[in-house]
Amino acid sequence: MIQLGISAFYHDSAACIVKDGKVLHAIEQEKLSGIKHDDSFPVDAIKWVLRASRLTIKDVDEVCWYENPDLKRARVLKSFNKYPIRTFFKRLKFLRERKENQNPSFLLAKHFLYQGTVKWVEHHRSHAAFSYLTSPYKDAAIVTIDGVGEFETVTISKGTENSIEKLYSINFPESLGMFYSTFTAFLGFKPNEGEYKVMGMAGYGDANKYVPFINKLFRFNKETIFSFYPEYFAWEYSDKIMFTSELCNLLGRGPRLPEEEITQDDYDLAAAVQFVYEKQFSRILEKAKELVNSDNLCLGGGCAYNGLANTGAYKYYSSVHIPYAPSDAGSAIGACLAEYKGVRKDNSVPYIGPSFNDISIRTQLEYFGNKIYYFKYPTEERFLTKVATLIHSGNIIGWFQGNMEFGARALGNRSILASPLKDGIKDKINKVIKKREGFRPFAPSCIEEDAKMFFNIKEPIPYMNQVVEVNRNHRLPSITHIDNTARVQTVNKNFNPRYYNLLLALKRISGYPICLNTSFNFKDQTITVTPKQAVERFLDSKMDFLAIENYLIIKMKK
Repeated sequence: MIQLGISAFYHDSAACIVKDGKVLHAIEQEKLSGIKHDDSFPVDAIKWVLRASRLTIKDVDEVCWYENPDLKRARVLKSFNKYPIRTFFKRLKFLRERKENQNPSFLLAKHFLYQGTVKWVEHHRSHAAFSYLTSPYKDAAIVTIDGVGEFETVTISKGTENSIEKLYSINFPESLGMFYSTFTAFLGFKPNEGEYKVMGMAGYGDANKYVPFINKLFRFNKETIFSFYPEYFAWEYSDKIMFTSELCNLLGRGPRLPEEEITQDDYDLAAAVQFVYEKQFSRILEKAKELVNSDNLCLGGGCAYNGLANTGAYKYYSSVHIPYAPSDAGSAIGACLAEYKGVRKDNSVPYIGPSFNDISIRTQLEYFGNKIYYFKYPTEERFLTKVATLIHSGNIIGWFQGNMEFGARALGNRSILASPLKDGIKDKINKVIKKREGFRPFAPSCIEEDAKMFFNIKEPIPYMNQVVEVNRNHRLPSITHIDNTARVQTVNKNFNPRYYNLLLALKRISGYPICLNTSFNFKDQTITVTPKQAVERFLDSKMDFLAIENYLIIKMKK
């Protein structure tokens, strides 16, 4: 059984190939197009996963689409009918695009001459399947939270062996994801992209200032866990301005414009938004605990990237699984897993993207002629010892190895690495290399068996999706946020042996099996995919060295 999974048209378009229940390859369209959060039909991604899997479109038995377009159309038209004047032009555009430009079957036939089976998998079912069926559990409560799928914004399901049974849902326009995105926009960032900035800001603020006002946005009834007073929000009829003047009046302030300086008042608002989100998230988990008798929890949907909230799930559950791509990109995989009827396979490995052999790497390095020196180390051990020594000495390293990660997190294969012990490293990377806001924190990678010495974790966190307290007995300035937290990645020896061995080399040199790990890209860029792209970005930045497989690359002095 060969399945082609696809997600598209909202954000984070992606494609994957699943063979007999095992994910072979997957990639987001943005990583090939260079357009952040590319939502177009993923022609490039589909071509790549087919080529990487050594398949053609004729080999595909079924295409699994991550949502039901008919149900989504019904929801959108329902909103248009509710606000006919405000949505008049949007309705015309929507109906025109749905005829061809956003019709999956038409586009598959147009670009690939595919005339086979296309299965619609409901949006939150795709989320739930990706979360649960990539977990190690035989039973679990499954909670999915996002902006909106077709109608649903929250679901609670029961996972047992290979089956998923939905027990509860909340429908649009009651949306905790839209609530968070509204304040992302209010604080001057792009919704569906800048939410992690709001999370970073929250650590600098005093939530008490705005919590009483934000609580007034919610109304409570017996039918749903939460609902909103609609006069404060515009998300039913606008995808650009998500809030109304009534929200400004309630808060006693206007929105921050993107080019304006961030003030303490902005930090306070971010802290309050995060605080209220966590309270509502906890209420959803309480409902899940009531409905599903399990000590295990699987989280899915774009809101599962909220690492601050995720850690609070241990109040209710002994073990928590959040997959490596819980938002719409991962639903391309989830749709396939939901439809596969065979034996459940282990799909926990996120390294399912492009890789490059030695000939390809050397060819791309030679392209840069007299701009770089490069040297290939004869053994991996000597190479990793050298890189670890450079990191411990305060150098910032571009790190490129193996198959690229799938999802939004750099998990040790396309990363920028630095020492967690050096003062000033965080500011240098933010201001000089990444060229981004100074409040943004950096994540640490730590070998799995030592992680509890340095961080307050309950279990391994392989996908860097929980924010936890840093042990105050250890000073780790470049990876510790202002509120003494860090978004930790624990690295398993079998999961990523090369990256694990680099951390071991750091431990031998410094006593700490930890490094700062941020994605290999700069502001407004997608993550690095190819060796050529890695060298170009290395040359265009203040990084000190570049490591590609066993090659150490140095800039030639001008």
